[in-house]
Amino acid sequence: MLDFLRRYSREQLDSRRMDERRGFHLSLIPDLAQAGLFGLQVPKRYRGQELPHSDTIKVWRQAGAIDCNLLILLAVHNTLGVPPVQHFAREEVRAAVLPELAQGRRLVTSAVSEPSMGSNVRAITSTATKRPDGSYVINGGKQWISLGNDAHHVNLFARLTDENGQDTGITGFLVDTSTPGFVRGPEVVTLGLKAVPQNSLSLENLHVPAESLLGEEGKGLVAAKTAFTQGRLMLATGALGAAMRALEMTQRFARRREVATGNLAENGRIQQIIAESVAATQAVEMLVEHIADRLDSGREVPEPFYFAAKILGCELMWQVVDRCVQLLGARGFVDTNVVGQFYRDYRLFRIFEGTTEAITVYLGSMVLKQPQQFLSIFDEFDLDPALAEYVDRVDKLTTTTTTGGQQRHILAGQIGELACWAILSALTAEGRTRSSMHAHTASWSEQQLADKLRSAEESRPFVELPTADELARHIGDFESSIGNVEQRRPGIQHDLDLLLRRG
Repeated sequence: MLDFLRRYSREQLDSRRMDERRGFHLSLIPDLAQAGLFGLQVPKRYRGQELPHSDTIKVWRQAGAIDCNLLILLAVHNTLGVPPVQHFAREEVRAAVLPELAQGRRLVTSAVSEPSMGSNVRAITSTATKRPDGSYVINGGKQWISLGNDAHHVNLFARLTDENGQDTGITGFLVDTSTPGFVRGPEVVTLGLKAVPQNSLSLENLHVPAESLLGEEGKGLVAAKTAFTQGRLMLATGALGAAMRALEMTQRFARRREVATGNLAENGRIQQIIAESVAATQAVEMLVEHIADRLDSGREVPEPFYFAAKILGCELMWQVVDRCVQLLGARGFVDTNVVGQFYRDYRLFRIFEGTTEAITVYLGSMVLKQPQQFLSIFDEFDLDPALAEYVDRVDKLTTTTTTGGQQRHILAGQIGELACWAILSALTAEGRTRSSMHAHTASWSEQQLADKLRSAEESRPFVELPTADELARHIGDFESSIGNVEQRRPGIQHDLDLLLRRG
């Protein structure tokens, strides 16, 4: 598969054309299907590849190094789409649907986000009503659905009401998109990741049979969480591939570029930036490989590890790409030099499946509620005294007294970030003897933890912030400085002419 992807990227793929035309070339999906890339972890009895996690992340890393659109096409289907079907659909449904999905004859995605909410599944307002015959009628709307208009199946999540009108909780359904009442909406014009459509969907009295249920009624959060969890590991791994490619190109340039101080690669400051970027890349690589190894060995993966992958994996890898744009100088700002497109495309990963800020606060809130449960993660690590002291100081911060929700959120954000760095520091410390670069990465990770810990400690007591109303009033006054500059010139008309529409 890796050989195929590398050869295909050299001989067939045209990322620039996909970006400009906002779509894939016609042969892409059948070519990927022929290589088995749509059934990576589907069992062989359903015509899949049944890859272990350690091999699957190699595919994500490779695809991420080639093109973000390619990565997301494969990943939405394989991580957001397939797992709820594979693990929660009835056996007769799995037997009918999974072979089609594994062979790439049909695409599948998940629809969670709505116009009024993003990845907060508990805020879903779409409704499903159970009928006396056991079937369901779904109404509502979804937004930001990757492949929403192109998938033949959608894992749909809605709030279920039983025959007596009682709310029985979020429930998942596998929906055939040819069903009447499934209405495809417009595509969002995005900053990057232009070839993968992000659609809105409308559900208008969508009637689905009883066998469409994913798991139990009211237990849809379990299926949705399965998709999100795998997706977070994928995002970190795909971004890792992009960072590796960006650094590879930046190093080539730096070694060949002469500046006033001599060779660019041997400039001390440039060398420092590249070394930090390589350390960040190696640290994220160790994290995703550790998670994959635990999964393959059947060991439990603590939930904070997935959060650390999403938060630090996506943040650090986009920072690396950003630095590469900077180090390439004018060439970094040229959109055809790959790194520029990476800069636009991978920026989304800081938002995908929960913004960094939102899920960092969520993770911190989890730690604040049960700090000892989080600290137990480090029992399996042989921490040196310095690192053990840092973990103890994180624990001490969890006892900080706060006044009001504002300070509580700030504290949770700090604790969530520190939790991620503590995990990364423990993992990289274990591998410090493998090479001189591993030793540098371990020292760099520990220094990041120390710096952020000190910053969090020095922020006590919290500075009182302006109120939300005060901020809104101040920003509202900006109009007196910059005026009203909303553009209202008519654009391209996409709707059918009124005289040509059906009466």
